[in-house]
Amino acid sequence: MAYQDDLNDFLRQTQELTMQASAASAGMADREVTGTCAGGAVRVTLTTSGEVRAVTIDPQAVNPDNLRHLEGRVAEAMQNALDNVRNLMEQMMRPLTDELNRLSPGQ
Repeated sequence: MAYQDDLNDFLRQTQELTMQASAASAGMADREVTGTCAGGAVRVTLTTSGEVRAVTIDPQAVNPDNLRHLEGRVAEAMQNALDNVRNLMEQMMRPLTDELNRLSPGQ
């Protein structure tokens, strides 16, 4: 009977984790994250699903004689936004992965 109790407890915990994962996924859906560089002169806003919502460039950041510099800044802001999305996802999923690790055999 102890085996059945352990199995039932495991199934209950798995179901709880599934519900938590669904809630975390819904909470992540299309949240906006912004990446910046050059002190905020270049800003890129993405959704957590990777859709680019906006690119904002302060006119003072534009030097028509050196557009490569601006292109680099846009790429830097984009990378910063992607890093911020990744960090947000890790932060939101950490409780679930911690719980899964706790349930893993040998833990």
